[in-house]
Amino acid sequence: MKTHLKRRELLKGAAALGAVTASGSLMSPRRAHAAGEVNWMAWGGHVEPGGIAEFYDETGIRVNHIAMNSNASTFAKLKLSGVSQYDLIEADGLWTLKYLEADMIEPIDLDSIPNVKANMYEQFKHIPDLVTSDGKMLMAPWGWNPTILVYNEDEVSEAPDSYEALLDPKYKGHVAFSDQHEFMWPIAAFLLGYEDPFKMNDSQLEKAKEILIKIKRNAPTITKGWNEQLRLFVEGTIWIGMSSPGRAYTVTANGGPKMGTNPPKEGYYGWIDGDMLVKDAANREDALKWINEIHSADYVATNFLRLQRGCANRAGVEKLIAEGHDDIVKANFMDQPEVAFNMKLIRAPEYPDKYAAAWNDVLAAT
Repeated sequence: MKTHLKRRELLKGAAALGAVTASGSLMSPRRAHAAGEVNWMAWGGHVEPGGIAEFYDETGIRVNHIAMNSNASTFAKLKLSGVSQYDLIEADGLWTLKYLEADMIEPIDLDSIPNVKANMYEQFKHIPDLVTSDGKMLMAPWGWNPTILVYNEDEVSEAPDSYEALLDPKYKGHVAFSDQHEFMWPIAAFLLGYEDPFKMNDSQLEKAKEILIKIKRNAPTITKGWNEQLRLFVEGTIWIGMSSPGRAYTVTANGGPKMGTNPPKEGYYGWIDGDMLVKDAANREDALKWINEIHSADYVATNFLRLQRGCANRAGVEKLIAEGHDDIVKANFMDQPEVAFNMKLIRAPEYPDKYAAAWNDVLAAT
């Protein structure tokens, strides 16, 4: 299996990459002054330094990347400090609606961006709740993933089809438990029969908290990120948990056991992320040019080969297949965009302070 995509000739040699600034932007030594700039608050996983350098070489526009921690902390920070210093910001799922409600973003005409118009799967231009009455989108979709059951086929003999498996005492010490509350509350809500995991009242939240504490007691540890969870799956400490479908492929590819996946019968949540245009952005035109660049087949294929997940960009997927990465494409459902619309989207809790306090109780429980 190939491990790298070919770069354009422009990127040959480390010298062509220029200097990396503290904020994460790259400059080519061939240009003394930037012709423009984009201040891009984005997930670190979306950043391809070579792509940023190439964009600068071709346009003179410098991209300044500002890293994000989480949906909740990023929104809280921007709500307090404002968004005027940024041009593009990112969010997952229906968190985008919070930014619209706070008057931080403006809709985007995706068909006015050439690479988006030509390369994006059509479904992603019409996501319910994220499209305006005049057909514009609140974000330019990038990646997506459902969060479903993944399991070690050597240790879990029958494919689990319910969240109940996470509570099964026979898996004590072998259940994955992640410090990602947005994906954990839905588990409890589904098991309790609640309609919306992000609109639970005090009584419901208390019962949901009890469910998550029980699941946590079946876990050997609380994982803080995917790399830690990957290691535990590979070494056989964790046998079962909630993750994206492509994680099963990644575990096996990294020397771990053969993994299976199954969507819970109760239903499941997931995310679609993307870039939002800041309202009255100072560098609006340059920001739209950057969106166009990252939706080129080259940038998409490079990024999704490195950080595998569902993809909103058909041209990037086709390039991966042409490069011989069919297995990665299929493992991550990249060629099945309809799967993205079988999941419910995570959103901001209606009572964020109550949810934060309840989650802290879950983490502190023994």
